[in-house]
Amino acid sequence: ARARAHLRERAPDLPAGLPAARGPLLVLEDEYPDAWWMPGSPPQLIVTTGALHRLTGHQLDAVLTHERGHARARHDWLLHLSTALATGFPRIPLFAHFCDQTHRLVELAADDTASRRCGHLTTALALIELNQHRGVLSCASSHRLLGERVDRLLEPPPRLDRVHRALTTTTAALVPLLPLLIAFAPGLTALS
Repeated sequence: ARARAHLRERAPDLPAGLPAARGPLLVLEDEYPDAWWMPGSPPQLIVTTGALHRLTGHQLDAVLTHERGHARARHDWLLHLSTALATGFPRIPLFAHFCDQTHRLVELAADDTASRRCGHLTTALALIELNQHRGVLSCASSHRLLGERVDRLLEPPPRLDRVHRALTTTTAALVPLLPLLIAFAPGLTALS
């Protein structure tokens, strides 16, 4: 709540005559091009004026769709869970890897949401435009992930055919039942 209040203080005033009601989009006065979402009820999408100046209309749609994809899928819960596990159990490398992969996968999922609605090329160009200003001193893993995301958008992997999708779905649905069958096997054999 405090972060929202701080952002609202920095947001530019609406021109006279426009309704004062706040919607799900907040424009923040800042030359640094960026966009993100703040979880909450309802989620708040934030875009800087730098992003509004740098992006075309279609690219802005792609960025907003990407951020709405995060909000709709509640990626904040996944990110908080993975970060809590990695922070709470620092000696277990699996949790650190889980945290890294969760961050990667939620970005890829949001990219997919944006590319389905706005197109692969538009989404890739929007990513490049938003990240073009980041210098060589920024996080190296974000550069690597950005390159992977753009490559994936420009050359999406081929879809599985119908048989492979059905087999994968069936396997994924049955795997959680295996421990139950193992646990209940002695009881089932005792009944017969």
